[in-house]
Amino acid sequence: MEKTQLRIAGDAGKSIPRKINFTVAALAAITCPPGRDRVYVYDARSLGLAYCVTANDARSFYLVRKVNRRTQRKRLGDAREISIEIARKLAATDNGKIAQGGDPMAGKRATRGSMTLQELFDRWTKDHAEARLKERTRVTDKSRFDTCFENWKNRKIIDITETDVRALHAQLGRERGHTTANRAVQLLRRLYSWVKIGHTPMGPKAVNLFTEQSRERFVQPDELPKLFAAIEHPETNPLIRDFVKLCLFTGARRANVAAMREEELDIARSTWTVPGLKSKSGKAMPLHLSAEAVAIIKPRTGHESGYIFPSYGKSGHFIEPKSTWAKILERAGLKDLHLHDLRRTLGSFQAALGASLPVIGRSLGHRNTAATQIYARLNLDPVRASVDAATAVMVGAVNAAKKPEETKTKAKAKR
Repeated sequence: MEKTQLRIAGDAGKSIPRKINFTVAALAAITCPPGRDRVYVYDARSLGLAYCVTANDARSFYLVRKVNRRTQRKRLGDAREISIEIARKLAATDNGKIAQGGDPMAGKRATRGSMTLQELFDRWTKDHAEARLKERTRVTDKSRFDTCFENWKNRKIIDITETDVRALHAQLGRERGHTTANRAVQLLRRLYSWVKIGHTPMGPKAVNLFTEQSRERFVQPDELPKLFAAIEHPETNPLIRDFVKLCLFTGARRANVAAMREEELDIARSTWTVPGLKSKSGKAMPLHLSAEAVAIIKPRTGHESGYIFPSYGKSGHFIEPKSTWAKILERAGLKDLHLHDLRRTLGSFQAALGASLPVIGRSLGHRNTAATQIYARLNLDPVRASVDAATAVMVGAVNAAKKPEETKTKAKAKR
């Protein structure tokens, strides 16, 4: 007999009452609807008792009540370890405390507040980030935490103040740049928002983030021959040579190029589909492969790992070559050029050739027009040509009007 599933609000446009009578069969039928990370269903018999099911089928009992005008969620236990009756008794105990003016979460907040920042980050990573964030994001967050908060790791989170955060933000801005300083503060805000201890140094006015300038560097036409000569140099590893060229020809993010797999490719249709798990937007991203890109990829297919750029490292695929890239730039005599600028280079050349912003955005896998707007101003050559042409016409019109007057003047002079 097929198992009956309880319909949840938002599932196919239908809904159930927010409260049901908790029974073993009713709770077992609850599943988390697609597209959501969790769902809460409330008990009709116990005030505030909730049953939570997550997308990965974790099941827990919670007490959800407003205390001091703030909604609080207290986890009562794993639904596979405590029964419905025990959960009801625990909820009744805490409801009694609330009725007498108490706060059942006070003790838990005090315990959380005694955590160090390192303990908070480790807990947040295990209980939140691992289930919700991509591996690439987690790696970036850990690297940022280790470098930006190196001297704060053993500090209790309850002791960190807004003044401390402002000072650190200013210091990071001076030493490591405005973007890094802003990202560090945003990471700290996420940590405090998750832990909910009733104290946060990350209030809405705690820090004024630095204004960030979007990067507009790309390989200029006169720089391309130098870059290619450096890439084709005998000392350049063929794998790195092909990787850099493919970054340039596809306009894809370097991490996606490095992790490209054979099953993502349709060589016959000259298409590469970056899976949603790898794309920044979280959605599958089809990209066109030019003939030059296909010529690079074809000889690299067939490796047992399935990667186009395989490696013996932990990831199984190639990782961006920072030291080798620095040598390539030195050999080419180029400065301030990042690997990510190669992605921007394809868009800039498309813009120079008159491609529309929607076309550029589609070819680079952009999900919103804001990301593509930069290409409207990256390459000024068409603008210069248009201005020069218009100016020439205006000057020509003025000169044409002058000629009859000059002829008359010359004629009078001869008389």
